[in-house]
Amino acid sequence: MNLCAKLWRDEAGVLLSAEVVVVGTVAVVGLTTGLTVVAQAVNEELQDVGFAIRSLDQSYSTPAMEGCGARTAGSSFTQEPVKKSLAELCEVIEKAEKEEKTQGERLQQQMKKKDKNTDGEDTKKKKKREQNI
Repeated sequence: MNLCAKLWRDEAGVLLSAEVVVVGTVAVVGLTTGLTVVAQAVNEELQDVGFAIRSLDQSYSTPAMEGCGARTAGSSFTQEPVKKSLAELCEVIEKAEKEEKTQGERLQQQMKKKDKNTDGEDTKKKKKREQNI
């Protein structure tokens, strides 16, 4: 019984709730910021990979062959110029970024409208309460 009483009164190592809240808040903010930076870095690396793949020249040419009474037709493929394909890729990226930006702006406008609507409803409810009193 004496041991239980000592443990009950022991306050060594006790965490205060305020400390836990501060540590939790710092952890969440740090994780959010870190994940945002990681996402941006991954996007940039993937863009670099896309540019590198687009820069590979895949043009080829196989001449016609003839020998021992047999013939094969030649074949060739010429890729469009790398500068042109990279310019097209840049246009696609810019278009996607613009669409993402406009979508974000639309969402912000919708949230503002929603906030205004809820504020309007709250003021109506307050007025009704005041009238009832």
